[in-house]
Amino acid sequence: MDAHELHRNAIVVDGHSDILNLLADRRLRLCDHPDVPLPADWPSHLFSPSPTALTTPYQLSPYTTWFQCLGQYDIPCFQAGGLTAQVLAIYVDDAYLANPLERALAMVAAFHRELAENPETLLYATTAADIRRAKASAKTALLLSFEGGEPLGRNLDLVEVFYRLGLRMISLTHSRRNALADGTQMQITTGGLTHLGRELIGRMNELGMLIDLAHLSDTGIWEVLELSRDPVLLTHTNIRKGVPGYRAGLTERHPQYGVSKLEAIAAKGGAVGVIFWGQPDIEAIVDEIDAIIQHVGDNHVTLGSDFYGFEQAPLGLEHIGKLPALTEALRKRGYSDTTILKILGENMLRVFEAVLR
Repeated sequence: MDAHELHRNAIVVDGHSDILNLLADRRLRLCDHPDVPLPADWPSHLFSPSPTALTTPYQLSPYTTWFQCLGQYDIPCFQAGGLTAQVLAIYVDDAYLANPLERALAMVAAFHRELAENPETLLYATTAADIRRAKASAKTALLLSFEGGEPLGRNLDLVEVFYRLGLRMISLTHSRRNALADGTQMQITTGGLTHLGRELIGRMNELGMLIDLAHLSDTGIWEVLELSRDPVLLTHTNIRKGVPGYRAGLTERHPQYGVSKLEAIAAKGGAVGVIFWGQPDIEAIVDEIDAIIQHVGDNHVTLGSDFYGFEQAPLGLEHIGKLPALTEALRKRGYSDTTILKILGENMLRVFEAVLR
């Protein structure tokens, strides 16, 4: 079969999107595909930042701050990309940290509102079986995650509340420090998990929730790998060269443990998602996939797009609707159909099946 037919037949899972902020602010409905101007065509000097625009540790232009990931994730893009499942992250921006629980619940409400309004194209997913059901019915499954545990505060009983609302994945931090752990604050000496963070890992294992290592400090990653009895994910990262704000060094061996973080994640049965944001082009993404496979084999690499504006989108893969081009690029690079299917979604699905219940 050709690359397009292979892609149509594949289970395709993307591990990370920040579209929930735009949905919560009612700047987008998933059924629409907004017409977003390209950076060169946008008069940024006429615009001040949106009052609901995200602030991040990364240097973002007024254009990206305004549009965020508009035009990169929506139902038309899901369908064009042959996407079987999309993970949607709850990230609480600094502007909402005075009441992170309220903001998180607004994003949960937006998540369920979109599912209710689009039953013919979207499917609510909390298990791997739901993702398979989405594939069988030609729908896109949506899964809910935390990118940073700020909505929990210091009350871990809220984990079960969010679990009942559909939450199935948590990354403890998004770069900044919180009550659970230290994040990847650049140029800052960081620690690992707090006592509360260590307790959260146990609670997640009991409930059957996916642990995401993205944006967690290096010390915290090693502590999670020691503590968790389940496989873990690192949903969006790069390993070859540093994308600003993201760690490099996943392949460097730790002097105490004798293995790299990448090897330790693989040994636990987990997977690492290749980030698209900040990559120059589609070939660079394939290079990242190559590098992971060279280090740990083809059972531990998956997709974690994290698109965030067209300025930092890779040439040839500017939004999730262009995923078939990645399958074609992998074919041209010489990968077998079996390996391509693993990369597109089977590796992620294997971890889901091992953890979610």
